Amino acid sequence: MRLLLLLLLTALLPAQDAFLVKPYLQLGEAPRVLANERLDLLWHTEDRDAAWLVEVKGPRGWIAQAAPTWRRLEAPPLPAHRIYRATLRNLAPGAQVPYRVKRAGVVVFEAAAHARKPGAHRMIVFGDAANGSKEQGAIAKAVAAAAPDAVFIVGDLVYGRGRASEYRTRFFPAYNGEEVPLMRSVPFLGVPGNHDVPFKGLGDAAAYFAYWSQPLNGPALKAGDPGAAPAIPGLHDAVVAAAGPAFPRMASFSFDYGKVHWTVLDSNAYADWESPALRAWLEADLKAAQHATWRIVALHHPLFQSSRSHMDDQWMRPLSPVLEKYGVDLVLAGHVHNYQRTAPLRFKPAKAGPRGTPVPGTFTVDEAFDGKTVTRAKGIIHLVTGAGGAELYDPWQTDAKASWQPWTRTFISDRHSFTVLDVDGRTLKLRQLDAEGRELDRITMTK
Repeated sequence: MRLLLLLLLTALLPAQDAFLVKPYLQLGEAPRVLANERLDLLWHTEDRDAAWLVEVKGPRGWIAQAAPTWRRLEAPPLPAHRIYRATLRNLAPGAQVPYRVKRAGVVVFEAAAHARKPGAHRMIVFGDAANGSKEQGAIAKAVAAAAPDAVFIVGDLVYGRGRASEYRTRFFPAYNGEEVPLMRSVPFLGVPGNHDVPFKGLGDAAAYFAYWSQPLNGPALKAGDPGAAPAIPGLHDAVVAAAGPAFPRMASFSFDYGKVHWTVLDSNAYADWESPALRAWLEADLKAAQHATWRIVALHHPLFQSSRSHMDDQWMRPLSPVLEKYGVDLVLAGHVHNYQRTAPLRFKPAKAGPRGTPVPGTFTVDEAFDGKTVTRAKGIIHLVTGAGGAELYDPWQTDAKASWQPWTRTFISDRHSFTVLDVDGRTLKLRQLDAEGRELDRITMTK
């Protein structure tokens, strides 16, 4: 009996000591739907050598994947650590595929990955979440209970400065812990918000670029280019090195999921989407996406919203005519810590002033659309879904309809919530749920 117990403990110890952050799934460099799907698997370990191997369960047994690669991050206050990455390949679209991670020949982790679906699917969206609050934890549990196929976070991924140390304590425990082991089963995607970029005096800020793996098909920006995240030489060197080619390019990208094309934009103040380089990429991406049934733009700073907080953060509004030109259906944003939905609208901007000032213009609003009996929208519906965990903004406005802009249709700022998008062919159902799973809002869109 003692020998059996000793053998059991010996087998368990490697699993307990193997990871600083347990394996989690990302879309990786796979922007388009594939006949044989793939996902990136990342994990973090101490800075020491080990023999790692990832295997995927196939019809005839376990199949070894290509050897993992790693990058080192030494950015205090965390000790130096390694970020490992392996690619799970030849996944059947839509399948739930078992995988396992070995160290020195011993299995130290097992889970099942949900490969991208080619058709009907559920994407869950929220933002402004990972601050370590009980509200964040409640939303994380509710998101897991809603059984997403993938999750998208619309910025301010971790509070308060996007640091590696904050990811370790506030992000991964909430979404990839034992209570909510979601990231090891479904891929998370996201866009950096104003809390996720390099900060002066913080060498471990902007960890997004090192810890996430998303398509690198965005504008071909290099460090120091206009419109790129402004890293400070000598301060952010460790994060930039650990990010490799992802810095600063991974801030904007696009991808397909099912019949939906997602265009993801870095909306931080340094990114000028009126510049020829950024505008050309955006137009080319949207033009090439006309094959998609649905087109969604995701960014952090909303074009249109009614909250008194951040009312003048309107610098993305001038993009509205471009998005309308290429048939964008939805724009999803965070930044404002509540939930808002507009009527379908079109906007012709007047001349914009300096950043942080209002952008006036002329609105055309589809008053007929109600998402119930009239489901074909004439214009773009704009959503703010920034109630994912951080302190809520302007809760008094929920019941103060006179304070809303005339094109706002729903405004819920007195409770935390998240967005569920169910897409099936030419039908898109949008629901907003709170931490108890109660439905706060619902519309159906059809083509």
